[in-house]
Amino acid sequence: MNFRPDLTTLRMFLAVYRQGNMTKAAEREHIAPSAISKRIQDLELEIGTPLFYRHARGMTATPAGEALARHTAGLFDDVNRMAAELSVFSAGEEGQARLHAHQSAVVQHLPQELAAFREAYPKIKIVLREETSPNVIQSMQDGLGDIGIFAEHSPLPEGLEIYEYKRDPLVALVPVSHPLAACRSLTLPEIAGHDFISLETGSSLQVLLAHSAAEAGIDIAYRIEVVTFTAAVQMVEYGFGITIVPAGIARIYCSNDKVAAVPFSDSWAQRRLMICTRDEPKLTAAAKLLLRHLRSPDARPLHLPAAKGSLPNR
Repeated sequence: MNFRPDLTTLRMFLAVYRQGNMTKAAEREHIAPSAISKRIQDLELEIGTPLFYRHARGMTATPAGEALARHTAGLFDDVNRMAAELSVFSAGEEGQARLHAHQSAVVQHLPQELAAFREAYPKIKIVLREETSPNVIQSMQDGLGDIGIFAEHSPLPEGLEIYEYKRDPLVALVPVSHPLAACRSLTLPEIAGHDFISLETGSSLQVLLAHSAAEAGIDIAYRIEVVTFTAAVQMVEYGFGITIVPAGIARIYCSNDKVAAVPFSDSWAQRRLMICTRDEPKLTAAAKLLLRHLRSPDARPLHLPAAKGSLPNR
């Protein structure tokens, strides 16, 4: 067998393996499902055996798929180690740094921070990838990124170095005509019974809200699910319900008289954004410079307990 897969195809394979679903993997990789399906089919033809069992609920790896996933993870480890070792031959002021971050960080903080970094190191290319917090963490585990930024309440596996990045308090966005708009602050039970606009299932904010509502013993009436903060704000503007967003997002998107932002007094809404790396000594010189730029000078690794039900393998 003359097996010579490229790294892009192996990354696509690993995405399908992790997600257990072709469509979800395509969404994560920002590629058409037909394109990722073609890569998997070509890979199976090249190897000469199926890599996945296809069934109505998704895809699970065959024994050959499990073996390839294990070797692929090791391969990305070797590639990252090679890049780190070669980068020491330069001052780090050229090269590439791969940053995976979730939407809250991408919208609120990274534009100005990355602009400042580019001014200091104009020859370093930053590859920024926006993902949900669970996918950011998975990308770090898989060696697909150098630095990850995610919301604190995501499940944490072992093997990642974690640093606090920014505080990210949450607020309720309501139409100005809504009864809750006049409140000085809110608790989670006070929004129960009102129509609610949710971010996509599996996002860190949706998971946090669902968990907090379950702990409070209340039901949230989800009426609309959207992907972006922009869509959520627009739905509120037209009176479809209320939503929850970071306070910084409210300041960016809500400079009009159609919505009101009301803070929460509950502790669950005082979340943090975190920076993570898989193995800092193995980062390239360029990635180390970016990490140093993003985190505070006196930052120390945090030892956060792993959340119940650690991340699934797929």
